Amino acid sequence: MSFLKAQLLVRAGPPAAAVWQNGGHREVRAVKEKSATLALCTVIGLAALSAPAIHAQRPMTKLFISVDMEGITGVIQPAQLGPTGFEYGQAREWMTGEVNAAITAARAEGVKEFVVCDSHGNAQNLLIDKLPDDVRIVRGFPRPLEMMQGIDASFDGVVFIGYHASEWNVDAVRSHTISSGRLLGIKLNGAGVMEAVFNAAIAGHFGVPVLFISGDRVAVDELHKTLPQVEGVVVKDPFGFHSAMTVTPARGRQLIGDGVTRALRKAGQAVPYTMRTPIELEVGFKFTPDAERAAYIPGLSRVDAHVVRGTFADMLTITKLMQVLTSLEPIQ
Repeated sequence: MSFLKAQLLVRAGPPAAAVWQNGGHREVRAVKEKSATLALCTVIGLAALSAPAIHAQRPMTKLFISVDMEGITGVIQPAQLGPTGFEYGQAREWMTGEVNAAITAARAEGVKEFVVCDSHGNAQNLLIDKLPDDVRIVRGFPRPLEMMQGIDASFDGVVFIGYHASEWNVDAVRSHTISSGRLLGIKLNGAGVMEAVFNAAIAGHFGVPVLFISGDRVAVDELHKTLPQVEGVVVKDPFGFHSAMTVTPARGRQLIGDGVTRALRKAGQAVPYTMRTPIELEVGFKFTPDAERAAYIPGLSRVDAHVVRGTFADMLTITKLMQVLTSLEPIQ
């Protein structure tokens, strides 16, 4: 067989007459084996070329950052949490620094647009003149979506900074849900939720996944029970409600920056946290008169002395309702 004929047989497969003129069954078998090998190599090659496209991650360009204060590095007591505290001014610096660390890391990964939602106390904690000039900041209460005001379907992901655990955890720094002075926990569809899960459900309403959380170890571990894929950074190990072993603010910023980088690099695996609707809401109150008055609201009924329950259309309705429930004037 000539070299040219052999090449043609390998590339195109042999015509039947050409095969029988050059040795019968043995040559047919050889040519078939060569053709099968070539076809297999072609399939493998095409698969290898197409694999990166199949697993390519959509660019993350718009990020929502919700920032609380109890989970910020160094924050352990009221001395850091409000305007009358002797370290509140410094805690505002630490809080702002951690937001900036997240923004810097996200920008390096291609994020171009940021909304930062100040979500602690009076929602006027961040030193806004120390944030990048292209960042938009949500400040002040009341507002319809509380700690998630500003979120919508245009965002690619959510970052939680400075978050804390819920009130039923042992030895968690400043643990509570929405109101430390009024509430004894919240359940959605029968499951107790921390603020991070409650807020993840708001983001999920818009189809936006949570990518990252920072806070004390109990807070990060609690979120991972519901959303194990979320990247978490621990900035302090609690000993109790008002004590912890904390890293320095500089170290906290480094940890958060590195964590946000990891979160964005695996963001293609993230999925929104969505609730089955309608949603059953259960709210516990520390003081029975608050539960009594809450039951006056259409759609809520008394479960026991401290708890009310009702079913509502979605997380947006529930979030607005929670602001009403936590703003009732205390009964002396």
